[in-house]
Order: sequence, then structure tokens, then C-alpha cells
Amino acid sequence: MFLNPEATSPVVRLPASKYEGHNGFTSLEYPGPHLTEAEQEASALTEPTRAALDAHRTAQYILTQKDRPIPTLEEMEKELEPDTAARIKERITDLEKQHLSDLQRLYLWHAEEYLDEALDRYLSKDDLQYLAEGENNLMLEESYAQLATAYEESRRNIQRQMQWEDDVERMRYSHLVQLTDLRAKLRQQEIQDEQERKRREADFPTDLEDFNRKPKDVQLRVARFLTLTEPARQERMLSEFGWASRQVKPLQEIYNKNDAFKAQILASLIEVKDPRKRF
Repeated sequence: MFLNPEATSPVVRLPASKYEGHNGFTSLEYPGPHLTEAEQEASALTEPTRAALDAHRTAQYILTQKDRPIPTLEEMEKELEPDTAARIKERITDLEKQHLSDLQRLYLWHAEEYLDEALDRYLSKDDLQYLAEGENNLMLEESYAQLATAYEESRRNIQRQMQWEDDVERMRYSHLVQLTDLRAKLRQQEIQDEQERKRREADFPTDLEDFNRKPKDVQLRVARFLTLTEPARQERMLSEFGWASRQVKPLQEIYNKNDAFKAQILASLIEVKDPRKRF
């Protein structure tokens, strides 16, 4: 943000248009198949451009470092299974491990690139070209100075450093896109699982085992329903909690025939002191 002393408010610097819609990255589109035949022939006669060299470098990296084993039949069948929270968590863990492995391979590749270029620079400098001691030749000295400057600039390797940083940032961005998508799916799945759990817990139990598995508040609600004798109040509870008449009949029959269960229901209602807990 740059401040304009004549303005009453700061002036915001607009981002470069080439980054628009790319989340800060420039396009990686390289010249190639879209060129006409004449343009391709003319391009073949000239020195490779920076874009062409970058395209070749990217292709080499993919071929040598991005190899993946062919999945087994069991792994492919597993991919077709419906997503569960546990399965999504497993995919997130696998993604994190794969990202770490990819970063390690990328750093190793960068180190190999640096070593190759350092060796090339070392071998490209011929010390025998320099003037002998006591010899004076201004033209040669200027030429040697230019060579030394070019050599020192290449040692700084700013272009390559920017390329390496870009490689890492692109890989990290791709990883975060996948990770964000999986975490969003996990949150949605956990919400659905929680809703399904609450729905199952709120369902009217069908037998004694099912009743005993229900949360305490649901048990009290069911106990209150079983002790009602007025059909109107029963219908009101059926409507309020979404129970069906055929759904409550099995436990009603057990309640009417099983004295021990009936005593358990009545005792649970007696223990409740706060009337709000009965529902």
C-alpha cells in the first residue's frame, strides 16, 4: 500500500493482471502444439526459449520424480466404497504422507540441479586464458572482467532460486487445495453422522435391549409415553417426536406383559425431580 500525501486516504496498489484468477501464480502454458506448422519449423531453427526450457524441465521432473505405482485391484475397489469419516481421515493421512514424500524428492532434485550447474560453472572457467604475471592488455583485461562478472552472476543463480521457490509453492498450493477439499468433506460427513446418530437415538425403541441402549433423556421420554392412558396425549407425543403408531406397539406390548419392565419404568419416573427432564 502506497501513501499519497495529497490524498485523504491511502491508495491501494492493484495486483498485476497476470496473477488474476491464479491465486498468485502465473500461467504455465508453454508454446508448442497450438503453433502453426510454419511457426513450429521457424521455432525449431532458433535457440530454445525460457518457456521451452521450463517446459522441458517440468516434463523431466514429472517423468523422473512423480512416478506412482499401479494400484492393486483391492485398492481400486476401496476407492469405490462410499466415504465414511474414518475413510476420509485415512485419505487425509495418506495425503500428508505423500506430500512429505513429494517435498523430499523435490528438494533432492533441486540439490542435484544445483550440483550439476555448480560443476558446469567450475568446468567452464578456463584459468589458462588469463594474462601472465606482468602482462598488460586492456582489451583482454576488460574481456576477462566481463567473463568474471558473468561467472559471479551465474553463481548467485537468482533465476534458478526463484524457480525452485516457485516449484515448492506450487506443490504446497496443490496439496492445500486437496487437503481443504478433504477436510470440508470430513466436516460434512461428521455432521451427517451426528444427525444420523441423533435420529437413531431419538427413534422409539423396539425391545428391551434397544431401550437400555438409549440415552437417559430418551428413556425418560419413552417411559412417560408408556405410562400415558389418554389416547389424545399419546397422539400428541407421537406427533411431537415423530414416532409412528406401529413403531411403539412392540414395546407397549412388552410393557403391558412384563411386570419387571413396568416396575423399572415407574421407578425411573419417580426418580425424576425436575419435570423438564421427563421429556
